[in-house]
Amino acid sequence: MLIHNAKQAKGFTIGGKARGLFLLQQAGYRVPDFALLPAETFDGLLQKQPRGIAGVSARRQALLQFRLSAEDKIAVRHLLHRWGFPEQAVVVRSSVAGEDGTQDSFAGMMDSFLHLISFADVLEAIAACAASAYGDRAMAYRRQKGLSLEARPAVILQKQVTPLASGVLFTTFPEYPQELALHAVSGFGEGLVGGSLVPHEFYFLKSTGQLHRQVLPKDATGQPTAACLSEPVLQALYEMGADMEKKFGCPQDIEFVVSACLDFIFEGEKEELSGSGEAPFERNSSAIALKRAEARFWKLPFAGQKIKSKQALSAAGVFLVQARPITQAIPPVVVYDNSNIQESYCGVTTPLTYSFATRAYATVYRQTMQLLAMPERVIREHEPVLANLLGLVKGRIYYNVNNWYRGLLLLPSFRQNKADMERMMGLTAPVDFVQTRKRPFLQQLRLLPLLAANLLRLLWAFSRLPQRVAAFQAHFRRHYLAFYRQAPAALGAGELLEQKLLLDRELLQCWTTPILNDFYVMMTNGRVQRKLRQAGIARPDAFLSRYLSGDRHIASTQPARAMLQLALQAWQQPGLQELIRDLPHDLHARVAKCCPAFHAGVNEFIAQYGDRTVGELKLETVTMRLEPLIFYRYLRNYLEMDTPPAPGVQENPALHVEAAAALRRLLSRRSVFFRKSVWRSLAKLQQAIRYRELMRLERTRLFGMYRALYLAIGRQLVQKGQLQQQRDVFYLSEQEIAAALSNTAPAGLCLLARNRQMEFDAYKQEEVPGRVVVPSPPECGKEQVRDNKVLQGTGCFQGLVTGQVVVVTDPQEGLEVSGKIVCALRTDPGWAVLFPTCRAVLIEKGSSLSHSVILLRELGIPTVINIPQLTNRLQTGQQVMLNGATGEITVLDR
Repeated sequence: MLIHNAKQAKGFTIGGKARGLFLLQQAGYRVPDFALLPAETFDGLLQKQPRGIAGVSARRQALLQFRLSAEDKIAVRHLLHRWGFPEQAVVVRSSVAGEDGTQDSFAGMMDSFLHLISFADVLEAIAACAASAYGDRAMAYRRQKGLSLEARPAVILQKQVTPLASGVLFTTFPEYPQELALHAVSGFGEGLVGGSLVPHEFYFLKSTGQLHRQVLPKDATGQPTAACLSEPVLQALYEMGADMEKKFGCPQDIEFVVSACLDFIFEGEKEELSGSGEAPFERNSSAIALKRAEARFWKLPFAGQKIKSKQALSAAGVFLVQARPITQAIPPVVVYDNSNIQESYCGVTTPLTYSFATRAYATVYRQTMQLLAMPERVIREHEPVLANLLGLVKGRIYYNVNNWYRGLLLLPSFRQNKADMERMMGLTAPVDFVQTRKRPFLQQLRLLPLLAANLLRLLWAFSRLPQRVAAFQAHFRRHYLAFYRQAPAALGAGELLEQKLLLDRELLQCWTTPILNDFYVMMTNGRVQRKLRQAGIARPDAFLSRYLSGDRHIASTQPARAMLQLALQAWQQPGLQELIRDLPHDLHARVAKCCPAFHAGVNEFIAQYGDRTVGELKLETVTMRLEPLIFYRYLRNYLEMDTPPAPGVQENPALHVEAAAALRRLLSRRSVFFRKSVWRSLAKLQQAIRYRELMRLERTRLFGMYRALYLAIGRQLVQKGQLQQQRDVFYLSEQEIAAALSNTAPAGLCLLARNRQMEFDAYKQEEVPGRVVVPSPPECGKEQVRDNKVLQGTGCFQGLVTGQVVVVTDPQEGLEVSGKIVCALRTDPGWAVLFPTCRAVLIEKGSSLSHSVILLRELGIPTVINIPQLTNRLQTGQQVMLNGATGEITVLDR
């Protein structure tokens, strides 16, 4: 039976491609006329053949010998006659059951037949198209995907449209999901999807519709060629893709044709051409007619205007010949921001600091959820979020902004909390693609008791902050003193591991009071800012910085006060003053001999504040506790003055007084109730900030204890021969260190640490912006050849792979590619038989939207394309390391 429409197709197996064409028709898009022979047409023949893998060849041969029934042959002949066959060429295409699905694309796995102008050729193409469902590449694909080897082919007959240009459009580009990608070539698109032609590439920002980059082929002189699609057609295709993704509910892979058929371009132009004595172009594919049609096409009246409707799109001569879901998982767009985390983790850090900070943030956030009485099930579900609150970019620690927002989604008033958190984190450009979800009314009603209970619990905890802070400090102080009484450097490997677990259990995992207070600061600060705006203060941040200045009760001023007192003592002892100014390497020991009382004061200062320094939360930082000479460097600044400093830290209350007076004037015109609420909120914020600074000093001390532990562990690993130097420990992760202490770490820790040190040292020479978006579209598509050992292409599927290259010129040569990196000039779907066993694929020329690259993504094989001079620069047997995300290939040997 020959099926002509979706209504007729009910009850038949028509395959994914035909289903997609019917959906396009129903959605109002223009599709070249088509009909299909359903899978049931071939079922009777296939059922007579052997089943399973042994019957694959027999089924293929049987389909090659397939003949249409007399009834179907008449129906096909009648259909072709209506289309104007043989002057109008036709296409025969596959539509196998399972093809073009959400998981399995079968891109290029079956054969298509174009330019058919004889009835015998059409009949032969039907049989060959059905048989290609059992071809080598289709069977290799099925085995790789774990699919049944018993394919059920349907076959599409379609009116062939003669194109000016053809192409593929991905409504969401898998490499850069912020983009809609469009690749096109002049004429028929088989060279594009097959990978043999270099495409014209166009990339639109989905958020704005702007064409923000394009990559065009170059001519013999090295200059970019003219684009094969005009600006209005490109804009029309963008709007069509955006509309289709929204309508179909998922990203789409679309194949299109820009037709030279005058019937579908501009009626007046067709009449002009017909009046010249030439037949309408639909029935005459001569080169002269094509040239004339092309010349007229780019002068259409809509040139330079946006095409905003499907009708206008059809007027532009655009046909859609295929649409299917993109099978590759679209990666999330992740925003990393270091707006104020760089205050704590300045510059390049080390793997140990990053792994420890990641665990610490996860632990703290988990405690926050427990504090809010969230069910354990919810906490477990959010473990991937908790484990990735931070990111490492070129050795620098960033906030993973997406996950901070996702954590806030668990709280009521997401929008308000989001604004408050952004203010606390110092985000200058908020991220808006993580949005609150509107819950149904009944669900909101059911959640009310839980939300009310959480709110009451939170308010009660806020009211108890003074008692909680005092208890927290007493608990922390007890463990802090006990830790340093036992001298970490004297402990054995087992004892060091026990001490780390003790710190985890008794301190890091009991951090709810600082969390609660930070949460209170965030909420109170947001409330104060809103009230100050109500009072008429346009810049609340600037006002608060003045109002809160000069607070002598802030813990962060205490080290400066203590150091000032020691400086005044040194000023009174000229010999000591001169010794400190000279700064000999053994200064602390010499001070102990000549000024024991002063030495004792310095030791007391270091015991109290020895962990407080620049970069104090980076475990690799050398602090005063580790190197007392640092203390004397700070102290020497006071001694280089012409006169002794004045006793006592000089507060400047003028800013506070001025700010308070200005606020008092503004509030004088407001109600008594509002005035009291503003002053009360300011007092609460000031006290909460004092608590925060006090407990941040305790956090600094906690990191100092972990620092001392890991240095002691580094000494142990040097003694065991697993590291060369004590400080190499900072280039291992916490997990690797634990494995080393328990003797389960793999060999080569020493080399691993040294390699990482070189890597992170190199990062210090690079500049990295404060905000990094991953993946981030390149500014342009320029190819790069950097040096003899580094090749640069376009990454198409992420993965870091090191291995041996095998340069392949013909996939039918039977080369051994298992576990190797395939290197080729070009690829097409025929290469699919090689893909499943290789480790990665490098392609000198190709399109990221071609069928072979679609398959590589779908199979999860790291891939890099468009690598200049690839097959000339690499030889079989060489070792390379490739990064499928960045497109960089490093040659490890020549």
